[in-house]
Amino acid sequence: MRALIRLAGIGIVGVAMHYIAETQGALLTKPKPAGAFLTVAGLAVALLLLVMVVVGRGEGDGRRGLPDVPRRFVRGLWLAVTLYAFVGVGTFATMLDQSEPDGTPYHNDAVAIQQCAAQLVLQGQDPYRSLDLFSCYQRLGIGPDRTTPLQRGLFAEVPVYPTDLQLDAAWDARVADPASNVEFEWRPSYPALAFLLIVPWTVLGLDPNHLSMLLLVLGMSLILLRAQPRARGLLLTAMLSSIVVIAWTIGGSSDLLYAIPLLAAWLWRERRWSALLLGIALATKQLAWFAAPYYLMQIIVSRGKREAVVRFAIACAVFVVTNAPFFIADPAAWIAGVTTPVHEPMFARGAGIVFLSIAGGLPLPPAAVYTVLEGIGIIVCLVIAWRTRRTSPELGLVLAFVPLFFAWRSLFSYFFLLPLFAAGSIARMRLDVPEAENIEDAGGVAIVHGPRRPAAAAHALLGRPRLLLAAFVASAVAVVVAQVAGELARVSVAVVGDAQLGAAVVASAFGTALVALAEPSDNRKRRTT
Repeated sequence: MRALIRLAGIGIVGVAMHYIAETQGALLTKPKPAGAFLTVAGLAVALLLLVMVVVGRGEGDGRRGLPDVPRRFVRGLWLAVTLYAFVGVGTFATMLDQSEPDGTPYHNDAVAIQQCAAQLVLQGQDPYRSLDLFSCYQRLGIGPDRTTPLQRGLFAEVPVYPTDLQLDAAWDARVADPASNVEFEWRPSYPALAFLLIVPWTVLGLDPNHLSMLLLVLGMSLILLRAQPRARGLLLTAMLSSIVVIAWTIGGSSDLLYAIPLLAAWLWRERRWSALLLGIALATKQLAWFAAPYYLMQIIVSRGKREAVVRFAIACAVFVVTNAPFFIADPAAWIAGVTTPVHEPMFARGAGIVFLSIAGGLPLPPAAVYTVLEGIGIIVCLVIAWRTRRTSPELGLVLAFVPLFFAWRSLFSYFFLLPLFAAGSIARMRLDVPEAENIEDAGGVAIVHGPRRPAAAAHALLGRPRLLLAAFVASAVAVVVAQVAGELARVSVAVVGDAQLGAAVVASAFGTALVALAEPSDNRKRRTT
């Protein structure tokens, strides 16, 4: 059935993106042109697949067959997804205590600076004007490796990105005289809710990674709540198998603060109060701004232009109310902070096409070239969304972030939540997923099939112990190959092939599919996909 392919795509892409991110991390320390090309191409394919799984209205996909797709292939695909879902569950437990080598939970400046900004708010100070980066980092026990360096001052002649030695030297030079700092971005670079929302968490002195975990659980719960009951088991399995979402969320990301309000606004966009949630997202992080036109586009289609204007006004009101105190206190400081990604001379960084120059050996064009490409991408995606506004109403939440692939700064953190957004988009579709027995007949396997049939998945898996064992071995071997290849790459062992990590997830999926071909025909009913 079409719904199984749609939902399996979320899990497979989520796994592939995880290995792409791991590979790119290794390539930053040991650049290889072939490896850079493979990972960039892999991310492009992943984005394309996520767009494809949310194309169309999805109505009745749970009962529509795909006669050209073998059932055994679907079974193998879903075994891989289900096995990785168990990996996802384990990731929740194993990564909660993860910290940097220095024992802190502050994996980057997006987390650290917002933490210090929240503390300044509690002291009655304006973070956009008063934050001292050096005292902040000293208090948190971290250093320049978790900053955003700027291409000026001591870094003015650095072509690609400062080395650790250059970062340490510049940091030591500025610690004695913080007023002379021009090399490190020190202001909060997001709207005010980015730090206001974590003030209660800061007061309690809790780990910010645990907040991210709770927000991810909330996001998954909202998706399941919005989905049709019979689709919930498959959706849950697909989301848990998207290990990139889990690993990057718990591994140190503040993106869930904007993502969950944005996701909820999209899930219930037929309700006017969803505009409040959109406003919260817009007032938390600029990434939400990319999705706002697509939300309003669907409001125009379903409710009319006047309602879209009302929704936009509500969202803007939330943004203004939450940011007004800081703007009034010091307009220049607030504008400088919120527009930091645009006006500050940041180094090229990212997982998109810019990675071909960072780690692939290609010449690095000026930032203006990437800005033009990103602008063209935004226009093209908006045109596509408008032309398909009725035939593919759920496309926008994924399509909105595709242009960032062409940006000067296309950090992987911009993309890792897209499998979750795709799951939310599918949750709005009326898939009409059938009973658990029919799902199994079509090749589907899940941790749970739905609220009334949790035992169906256990039967589908445990009822075929040889198939389960063989599929598990196929997946485990692929994962081990990926991990070993990654570790060897990090210690600069030249025998490691560039494609090993990228091929690991493919080996896993196809390995389980091939194993599934040997499955005995235990159901004489005619089976359709």
